[in-house]
Amino acid sequence: MKYFRSLSIAVLMVLTSSCNLDLLDDPNAVKLSGLAPSLLLNQIQVDLALFFNGASTFGMQVTRLQNSGGAFYENFATPQGFDNVWTNGYANVLTDCDVLIKQADASRFTVHAGMARIMQAYTLSVLVDYFGDVPFSQAFQGAANLNPGVDRMVDLYPAIIAILDKAIIDLGTTPDAFAPAITDFYYGGGTAGIAKWRRLANTLKLKLGLNLKNQNPSLATTLINQALAAGVITAQGDSFVFRYGPSDADPDARHPRFTNNYITGANDYMANYLMWQMFYGYDMNDPRMRFYFYRQRGANSSDPNEIRCVAQTSPGHYPFVAGTSVIYGVAGVPPGISPASGNPAWARYFCQPTPTGYWGREHVDPQGIPPDALARTTWGSYPVGGRFDANTNAGVNNPALGMRGAGIQPILMRSAVNFMRAEIALSTTTLGGVTGAGTAAAQFDLGITNSLTDVRDWSINGTLNTNAFGASPAEASTINGFFPTVGTALTPVRAASTANLTFVNAIPTLGLRTIDGVALIDGDRVLLKDQSVASQNGIWIVTSSVWTRATDADAPGELAGATVTVSEGTSNINARFVQVTPSTATAPIVVGTTAINWRSPLADEFSRYTARANAAFAAQTTDADRLNYVAREYWISLFGCGVEAYNLYRRTGLPTGMQPTVNPAPGSFPRTFWYPASFESRNSQVEQKPNLTGKVFWDTFVTNLNF
Repeated sequence: MKYFRSLSIAVLMVLTSSCNLDLLDDPNAVKLSGLAPSLLLNQIQVDLALFFNGASTFGMQVTRLQNSGGAFYENFATPQGFDNVWTNGYANVLTDCDVLIKQADASRFTVHAGMARIMQAYTLSVLVDYFGDVPFSQAFQGAANLNPGVDRMVDLYPAIIAILDKAIIDLGTTPDAFAPAITDFYYGGGTAGIAKWRRLANTLKLKLGLNLKNQNPSLATTLINQALAAGVITAQGDSFVFRYGPSDADPDARHPRFTNNYITGANDYMANYLMWQMFYGYDMNDPRMRFYFYRQRGANSSDPNEIRCVAQTSPGHYPFVAGTSVIYGVAGVPPGISPASGNPAWARYFCQPTPTGYWGREHVDPQGIPPDALARTTWGSYPVGGRFDANTNAGVNNPALGMRGAGIQPILMRSAVNFMRAEIALSTTTLGGVTGAGTAAAQFDLGITNSLTDVRDWSINGTLNTNAFGASPAEASTINGFFPTVGTALTPVRAASTANLTFVNAIPTLGLRTIDGVALIDGDRVLLKDQSVASQNGIWIVTSSVWTRATDADAPGELAGATVTVSEGTSNINARFVQVTPSTATAPIVVGTTAINWRSPLADEFSRYTARANAAFAAQTTDADRLNYVAREYWISLFGCGVEAYNLYRRTGLPTGMQPTVNPAPGSFPRTFWYPASFESRNSQVEQKPNLTGKVFWDTFVTNLNF
């Protein structure tokens, strides 16, 4: 139906544009021949977001950014499962682009043509990267060729590059004076918007060049140098994102992942491995966790009817501790996670990745679905416009929650470009001739900083572009209120807790012990902030027997807004914590009764995380090891963008240490995906692939991903 709709529009445009202007016609009147291109461009922009959403799901599933089912890689998805991606990519985006480009070229609507070519190039590149050989040169002929043959993937990349080069020319050419107005859903239109589309085209050339680095280093170097010289995505407003709104009126303007998880309850399972990495990486919680994920439960369930794995043991091929060593297995060592055998992360690798209620599913997990839609962890505020996790821990079967679906499709973020440039700088063997990429360390730092900033900014106020929808005022208030501002400084503490400490009969008989790697002695000041009974939180003085509260933090006026810095510790060194429980004249804090809560300011959390990641990167002694850390941070930043995660993983085999499938023998990792059933079954020139071992032509990196 999509084809006939587009064909009808094309025929109508050709017919109307072929008429001569009658002298009685009003030249200022709006005509269908002028409206049709802009209406079609609107549809392409919307369909591109749907195409990306579907394609991204499969990329996230195989790279541990989202859970996937099945017991083997070959059946984690079926050929029928790719039908919607194919329909949105071919019947919608590419077919409509073909129609629009022909009309725009004939009428000198150069901005229409340039935007359409960029979206055409992006869509075709994803189809090549996902499926390999696909039709293009013989496609879009309608009844004249119902069975277009496939083009070789190695030939399609040069065609895509040529499309982008023509788009750049289009966008630098003044359009016809009668070119219809454009609604630019991505960059807001105008001269500034056109400049951003040109930067996007250059960035896509850089992305293609990076994919080619092992297969054709010479072409890769040329493309990357051209892109960097012409200007790529760098600013927040340059990021290529599609924005949704909170309206549920027909047509529904909300993010599709929001509508799939925030009406009757969660339908998607989050990836346990990603949550594990973010909870324990660099011995601290990644500050993006509360934006990425929303916990419907604040504590881990022990009910096997909800989480079957709580009654199971960790698979034998998962990492485990043996004596004082961690045995990693075939996946290797995960960067960013302390290898110490006493690291609590290793006891959390399977089933429940944290002690605080974050849980989803293992990688390629064949379990059935229990009645846990209002229990499992689900999408947060970024990127789908859900709820920020402020410890409310309520069910998500209410579409009025959070940002109400006003999320984004993060198709190509500025942080992704930073990490690409870091990879380029470290790929000296193949890309030694590249100039202008910047240093790996600087781009690594920028990638992390920009990811943290953009996740926060979108969730609070939607500042990723001039026409962006903002967060709901209530959610912005929730986020800003959750992270405290610095108050009255107290004397620093030597250490701060990382978990609950058990009081005996409500008495803090804790003695001399080690907290967060610090061996405490008499007289040390310690911050307890993780007590199951929150009234026990506070600043305590260590003794060999019963601890006592510090005298500068044992009264309501001393605790309200109090700020304390931690001087030592593995996780909490240099951290600042602010006491956030209010105390008023009518409702004062009652020490020992009122829940006392300590949190770090968000800016502090960002700074700590960035500093620790940079220190870990600087500690590496080879470019290969540095690239592993780049890949880790790039991978985490790609939550919501499975397209680039899938490319990164095949191109580099990194990051190492990815969680194996539950099945110890899952078969071959999908180096490309099945041809969609709707394509293969209806095209007599196409045969289904025998398996998923066939690689996209640029995937020449020899590494074992079959785990």
